[in-house]
Amino acid sequence: MTGAAFSSKYPPSETTFRGAITMRLASGGADVEELVDEFTEFAQNFAEFFPEDAPVAPADVPAVVDEVVDAYNEVVTELSPDAAALMASLDELFEAGILFSYGDAFEASDAMEDLEDALAQIEAGGGRLRGYLYSLIGDLDEMVLHGRLEIAFGTFDADSAAVPAVAAEAVRTLTKNGLKASWSGEADAPIVVEPIVVDTPLVDAEDHECDGSCGHDHEH
Repeated sequence: MTGAAFSSKYPPSETTFRGAITMRLASGGADVEELVDEFTEFAQNFAEFFPEDAPVAPADVPAVVDEVVDAYNEVVTELSPDAAALMASLDELFEAGILFSYGDAFEASDAMEDLEDALAQIEAGGGRLRGYLYSLIGDLDEMVLHGRLEIAFGTFDADSAAVPAVAAEAVRTLTKNGLKASWSGEADAPIVVEPIVVDTPLVDAEDHECDGSCGHDHEH
């Protein structure tokens, strides 16, 4: 089973410029303004990233993103059960002291830097965290294309004995909310959610009040 975005004029794809934009939208982890910046950089080296697609000039990227967003909005109109379950899990895990970086970086080192910055802010406000989870942008692409989400995990301190408890709590929370989550028990193996179909409508943060089950304005 695939998400509603595959019915778009520009279905998710790793090989086409517009399809790659849809793929990022479909994950629920993308901000439209950030996509303009990101894909402007891709357009500057178009042949490297999309050698089989017709070139798009960097100056045309904002209009292309708008075009893809319009096509996406026509077909993705409801939050899928898996998307709602995932977002509810993010909220519950945060309440349990586990921070989830969801598609905030391409590389693990950048995700960890973002998580450590968030930890410093939370601790400065008197809060505490037990650990972290992260899924990279590539993991979200895999989720959209193949219905499989991998989630890395760990703790912010040197207490490796606490790491399995973070993974176990994440699996318990994801499962409780209706997702098929598992972890092999190996410290270097990711948590896996499979199958998963995520449909996340775009929302206007100025006009929409988030109740914990909204789409692209969801942040932690």
